[in-house]
Amino acid sequence: MKKTKKLALGVFIGVGVLALTLLFLNNYLENKITKSIEENLVKVNGTFDKVDVKLLDRRAEVVNPSFIIKGKTLKVDGILLDDIQLWDYIINKDIIVGNLNIANPVVKVFNFQKEEKDSSTSKKSANFKNKVLIKNLSIDGGSFQIFEKDSTEHRLFTKIKDIKMEQVRINSETLKETVPFNYDLILLNADSIFYDLNDQHKLAAGSFEIDNNKVLVQNLQIIPKFSKAGHQKTINIEKDRYDLKIDSLSMDSFNWTMQNDSLKIHNSFTRISGVNFDIYRDKLQPDDTSIKPLYGKMIREMPILVNLDSVEVENTYLRYEERMHAERESGVVDFSNLNARIKNITNMGLDREDFPKTVLIATANFMKQAPLKVNMEFDISNRNDNFHITGNMGQLAAEQMNKFMKPAMNVEASGDILDMYFNFYGNHTKASGDMRLEYNDFKVEVLQKDGSKKNKFVSALANLIVKNKAINEKANYKEISFTRDKTKSFWNYLWNLLKNGALKSFL
Repeated sequence: MKKTKKLALGVFIGVGVLALTLLFLNNYLENKITKSIEENLVKVNGTFDKVDVKLLDRRAEVVNPSFIIKGKTLKVDGILLDDIQLWDYIINKDIIVGNLNIANPVVKVFNFQKEEKDSSTSKKSANFKNKVLIKNLSIDGGSFQIFEKDSTEHRLFTKIKDIKMEQVRINSETLKETVPFNYDLILLNADSIFYDLNDQHKLAAGSFEIDNNKVLVQNLQIIPKFSKAGHQKTINIEKDRYDLKIDSLSMDSFNWTMQNDSLKIHNSFTRISGVNFDIYRDKLQPDDTSIKPLYGKMIREMPILVNLDSVEVENTYLRYEERMHAERESGVVDFSNLNARIKNITNMGLDREDFPKTVLIATANFMKQAPLKVNMEFDISNRNDNFHITGNMGQLAAEQMNKFMKPAMNVEASGDILDMYFNFYGNHTKASGDMRLEYNDFKVEVLQKDGSKKNKFVSALANLIVKNKAINEKANYKEISFTRDKTKSFWNYLWNLLKNGALKSFL
């Protein structure tokens, strides 16, 4: 009986000692992990209300942390680490977390503040011997904001719904990169996106979603800040006013990386659907005499690297309005039911021998009437910006052309264009080619300066010159050419080629 009591007492004492040891070890490790988290938060200029570690639950919580790093602030309601792998931390000091939840982060970036160079960055990354792995990371709510003028006016604002990532990895190598961690992005949901493009326009989107490399942006807009009259008061040279609405933009395999601080974007198929684009230009303003690059150069010299295999634009309405005389209404041209497919938009590997040509095929109804098809091909890697463009247009009544010709050229026409075909080769300096124009009973009336009355004498003279019979022989004019004004756009370039071809046909 005595031996039994002694054995029971020994077991009781042993369990008690073990319990005390575990309690001591638990408190010791909790304090050590708490201190480690606190020290690391301080190292990255972090403040917090409390760090709470529950070792037996393998959980840690940071309450109300905030960080200020090089003009960037981050405030969070709370950070919760769950399923902490204790053995990895005890043996190797590696931090492996099953789940990390961040609640309502508010990220603010102040780009108007000067950043000081941190010469110790490379040293810190070299001394970082541990590894951090977060198996599942979730962010609930919050916002991302960029300020560039002062701390009261946003350049960018977006409201975050939720973000989910897997396998977030931090080590000495990732810390050397612009984005100091690797990850697999599973889901990003944001809405109420706003971006201040310039003094005249802002960009907005109703929603933005990335789901396993699939991207969907809905209700994307470029919004003018002023009315057409108000827009003119904000500029001192000719500058277009844009009003753009896109129902949806989707990408099927979006991927991005960083290369020497440059953003690289890859996607195989991009669809842009439901576009309404209104462009307004006031020609009464002084000309913008800056050099206008052609599309090849524009893509070649973009600040980011892109590789878009195929882009499809569908169900588009494009309207261009030009005001040329203060006392008259504006001239208008439009393209409805516009659909286009573009292949090989890339500025990567420009020196490779098999660099692909960019190909555009577009169809539309010109002035809501004439079927139009345009094919264009150019080589982004070619420094001369060589291009080839062909097109054909079906029947168009002159009264439709008068919407632009009357206010722009002080001319009113009657009759019909039956068919038009053009074929031009060019580069950034000069283009030439051939054009065919068939028309029927085409007459012109030259208007008085006020645009309301016909100048009978000049109109009669003009109609003596114009061949107003139908051209049935489908003559080709081989010597159409034009030397480009490099202060004008590509479309001005094409317009002058077409105008030269039309003059050869009419006269």
